[in-house]
Amino acid sequence: MAGTIMGSAIVPTGIPGFDELVKGGLPRGSVVNVSGPTGCGKTIVALQYLYNGMSKNDEPALYISFGEKKRSLFKHVARFGWNLPEMEKQRKLVFIEYPLHEASQFISQENALFNMIVELGIERIVIDPVTPLAMLYDTDEKRRQGLYALVNVLRSWGCTTMLVSDPEEEKKLGLEAVCDGAIRMYMLKQKNFRVRAIEVVKMHGIEYVSKICPVRITDNGISVYPNLYLFEDSD
Repeated sequence: MAGTIMGSAIVPTGIPGFDELVKGGLPRGSVVNVSGPTGCGKTIVALQYLYNGMSKNDEPALYISFGEKKRSLFKHVARFGWNLPEMEKQRKLVFIEYPLHEASQFISQENALFNMIVELGIERIVIDPVTPLAMLYDTDEKRRQGLYALVNVLRSWGCTTMLVSDPEEEKKLGLEAVCDGAIRMYMLKQKNFRVRAIEVVKMHGIEYVSKICPVRITDNGISVYPNLYLFEDSD
């Protein structure tokens, strides 16, 4: 497994245009929250980050899903040319589904997951969404404490991790505050249209461009346009 000291190395996401905003990629070993409303493309961003690592950098990946089923998700992203079943066969991808009512199993299986990460040399992790893990606790304070503990566990694993979250829950739980980086995605109104956009809110250990940039879903996945500007319609 690669080094885990923050700032010692950069992990490129491979997402067109995005790495220009973060001077080449994410800090290796960091935990980064990606939040946004339904339909903004945050799950595509997370999977694209994993796929590029597997296909371009030979970095095995772990995707932990508390929402969409593997079969439907694999089918959905096949239109981008991402052959995730083949990645599974090559042991470059481990996809684990937890039904919402079994989220507690993740906590009880932390040691087993870490052993698997070491065995397979996993470098990149996505948890999508992270909210069900917070819902294991009965008060907001306990939820915040639980998420803080989770982030520390993920850091100790040494992988570069994306957590996917809903903006309302993220704000309520203060997830951005405990993560090393925060990326927000939007669905902005421009005249009679909704336009996807992305912003790097924080990223410890590296310089980054603080700008809301337009995003498009293309035939190859998400593309970010750092040199274009957005003007939100206030009507």
